[in-house]
Amino acid sequence: MSDTLEALAPATGSPRRRWGRRLVAVVATLLALALLVSVTVLVKAFIFKPANGPAAFRDAPASDSLMVVAGASTVQGTISADWVSGLYEPGTDVVNAGINGHTTADLLERLDRDVVELDPERVITLVGTNDIRNDVDPAQSQENISQILDKLTTQTSADVAVMSLQPLGEQPDSDENTRVRAYNAMLKSEAEERGVDYLPLFESLEPLLDGDAPDFSFPIIQTAFDKFLFGKTFNEMSAGHGLQITADNVHLNERGAAVAGRLAAGWMEQTR
Repeated sequence: MSDTLEALAPATGSPRRRWGRRLVAVVATLLALALLVSVTVLVKAFIFKPANGPAAFRDAPASDSLMVVAGASTVQGTISADWVSGLYEPGTDVVNAGINGHTTADLLERLDRDVVELDPERVITLVGTNDIRNDVDPAQSQENISQILDKLTTQTSADVAVMSLQPLGEQPDSDENTRVRAYNAMLKSEAEERGVDYLPLFESLEPLLDGDAPDFSFPIIQTAFDKFLFGKTFNEMSAGHGLQITADNVHLNERGAAVAGRLAAGWMEQTR
């Protein structure tokens, strides 16, 4: 009887079982590879910092001319087209003090170590988009901007410029851009109150909008994969979304970044 049962039982090394184990191994390998690729993309997009960040200059010999550009992702230039690197000129070190996702409160918290302690000759700030997106109380944002500018104008001898926020989405009359205009009006007022310069990024980009943009969305993860996995340019991302100056309704493409770069370079020339 036992011999009969053994004969009826499937062999542990049967072709079907071996095929099943191989399939499981292949699926596990593919999942591990997909996870590795995803983590690598996200680290490159959101964790890596520019080589010319503040840390590279803290212990360096004093520069003859040092400029700091401080803000969030539009400054950092990993998931937004990089315009800060293009500001380099002989005799001037340009510090990229942008960090993805940062708000005015975040910049205020790190302002001493990332800007003031570097003893810059010039400073440009571009920050506030994440305040709007995170529904930070406008009064709190204004207080943070006020403290940032007070620190820069009283604790450094730098020329200071405040750059207005880029559009949020490309429908000029959207609720998002109504909020951006109000925020930029606050920035301009705070700048004028302290005698610092105002660089009109929003105002320079708005004429480039064609008035036929899609509704606001923010495919940030797609932006990261398009850049670091598929090697797309930000202009190519824009074309895929029907956009003109942003890759994903928030971050600048190469066309939009060129405008920011021209504004900053022109200001540098004026303050030379």
